[in-house]
Amino acid sequence: MTLPRWCSGIGDDVQRLTRRETIAVAGWCLLGFGLWNGVYDLVLGQGIKEYLFRSTLHEAGRAPLVSIASVMDPFIIDALWISTFWSSLVVLGGLLTIRFMRHE
Repeated sequence: MTLPRWCSGIGDDVQRLTRRETIAVAGWCLLGFGLWNGVYDLVLGQGIKEYLFRSTLHEAGRAPLVSIASVMDPFIIDALWISTFWSSLVVLGGLLTIRFMRHE
């Protein structure tokens, strides 16, 4: 159940986004999605290099055998958090910019 407009206090002061603002919001969201994918890929790439290094050391007889899960799991968790943090920060900055430009 939603509150009627006269009761919630958000009735007449709600403004729709203009076409230009809607395009800007979509652009910032696409940028955030691309940034998320890029940062996730970079961090996972570091994990893959670490696994390949450790498996090469094992093949050379200088280190114990490691499973790919034991090496990649921490990198996957780090990739999720780091990419989500940076993409959220960029999208939030873009959306705040649109909001502040609207009030001028």
